[in-house]
Amino acid sequence: MSESEQRAEATAGMSERPEVPVSASTPGGDPEWSGWGRSAALMPHGIGAGLDEALSRQSPSTLLALALLLVGGIASVDYLTGVELNLSIFYLVPVIFATWFISRVAGSSLALLSVVLWASLDALGGTTYSLFIITWNAAVRLGLFLIVTQLVNVMKRSRIREAELARTDALTGVANGRSFSDRARFELASLRRNRHPLTMAYVDLDRFKHVNDTLGHTEGDRLLRAAASAIQSRLRSTDMVARLGGDEFGILFPDTDAEAAPGVLAAVREAVTDTLDGSWDVDCTIGAMTFEMAPESVDFMVRAADELMYRGKRAGRGRIEHSVWPGRRNVQTGSEASATC
Repeated sequence: MSESEQRAEATAGMSERPEVPVSASTPGGDPEWSGWGRSAALMPHGIGAGLDEALSRQSPSTLLALALLLVGGIASVDYLTGVELNLSIFYLVPVIFATWFISRVAGSSLALLSVVLWASLDALGGTTYSLFIITWNAAVRLGLFLIVTQLVNVMKRSRIREAELARTDALTGVANGRSFSDRARFELASLRRNRHPLTMAYVDLDRFKHVNDTLGHTEGDRLLRAAASAIQSRLRSTDMVARLGGDEFGILFPDTDAEAAPGVLAAVREAVTDTLDGSWDVDCTIGAMTFEMAPESVDFMVRAADELMYRGKRAGRGRIEHSVWPGRRNVQTGSEASATC
């Protein structure tokens, strides 16, 4: 079978369910990802890398050299313009730069260097101050620079914390849809470059609505946290689980081929069942697609796994539906498995 025929056969299996585009907003107000399928409303696409991201990828030594160049350039202009023209505010630029992109210690060191240069240039400019005045001015300048350094460091830590919260599901502590989308695009690009297989799974908790309706939402939240923890416990450090909404989770298994996928999927289902069945009588249905070739988009990948999950729901729940794109299909229920080509 040719590659084009394999792609056509794999795509044809996804046409059983009407394709209705969805685009909504999360309760917190963030727009969700536009996709296809009943449960594919996920996450917004990430913003492209800007100057901040480009600088963040540089080594600390490179950034420190750039900061020192800035200090040297400002000091040179300060010397040429003389003491009459005050350039004090411009010394804050390398101080803020070093604090933000390197560390608070680096910013404080640049602040001390800037004050020393500033005082030296005042002396070279012919100003005659007493030792007390020179010391006082230097101390005030250094204090101002250190206060700015501390404020910038607080802002930086706050921004990092906000970024982490924006990519984490507040209830379960695992990644959210936005983070899942970004990682899926990264893995898709890697699949295109390196041809390393990728398995994407969609997990839905069976009878979760019954728990919410009979035991209350607080108990339902506790169940979701337990399910997320159970899934996470069976993943490698390179894998990723995210809560995509309600009682549904997405999992990415990089470098996991068609032979390895059934085993890891069974381990995930076993962990969820062992954790939830005793306390809540809840099982899970998993739909998973192993991609041996790169599909057209993350949208296609999510829709494929989503369709397989609903196929398992229609077949009786508590199942693992696993397919390979393009070409083969495996179906696994509990510990039983079969394969057809």
